[in-house]
Amino acid sequence: MSSTLDRLRRLHGLRPQTRTDPDLPEPPRPAARNRRLEVLAPGDEIETEHGPCYVVTNRYEMDTVRGRRALADLLIRTPAGLAPLYPSACLTDADFQRVAFIDTETTGLGGGASVYAFMVGVGTFEFKGQRAKGKSGEDDDLPQFATRNSQSSPQFVVRQFFMRHPGEELALLTALADLLGDRSGVVTFNGRSFDVPLLRGRYKLNRHYLNVDAPNALWNDAAPHLDLLHPARRLWKGRLDSCSLGSLERSILAHQR
Repeated sequence: MSSTLDRLRRLHGLRPQTRTDPDLPEPPRPAARNRRLEVLAPGDEIETEHGPCYVVTNRYEMDTVRGRRALADLLIRTPAGLAPLYPSACLTDADFQRVAFIDTETTGLGGGASVYAFMVGVGTFEFKGQRAKGKSGEDDDLPQFATRNSQSSPQFVVRQFFMRHPGEELALLTALADLLGDRSGVVTFNGRSFDVPLLRGRYKLNRHYLNVDAPNALWNDAAPHLDLLHPARRLWKGRLDSCSLGSLERSILAHQR
């Protein structure tokens, strides 16, 4: 019997129970840590016509180094060099200063109506001292693209739009559409197969409730879309065990998250 019980414990991950003296005090419990998003990732609530959207914003100067190169190095290059290799990506007239760099965190890896993007990260090159106008013509709180200004130097601005609960999805999609409204295309990593179809689906599912259309940069198949997964595989598939984003960051960019 004891051997049978031992097998069951191993199968079910159970440990033998030990008797304790009921008069002994309970060991102290660790203090609960505050895991509210607002504490872990300080940001701002922006108001939309569908309620608040929580946004974390970080700005980086052009001399900021990521991997082995400064951000400014990207702006002396153009995606057009990859156009002959990826004709369906529409990169001939693409400009890194006019696209949005997009990544998502989702509730699942499959498709379907039950998969939400609870965080959408967007990186854009913007110029200091500029604010776009809202629909009313007045400055508003939505994060909008700052138009080019020859008197200022650009920054790379990363915004993370969070959906803290499903009721905030309309606000997230509204704020995202506002930011991407002036963007000509997108840069992603595996976004052609996952991120962009997912976001298109969320806009489509909510189209009866939204007063904004899905951004052209996401919806238009003729908009430039540089999916970095494909050139990464072409360059490093034979050299690396994995071409996952994390592996490329560590092995090629020498960057640890």
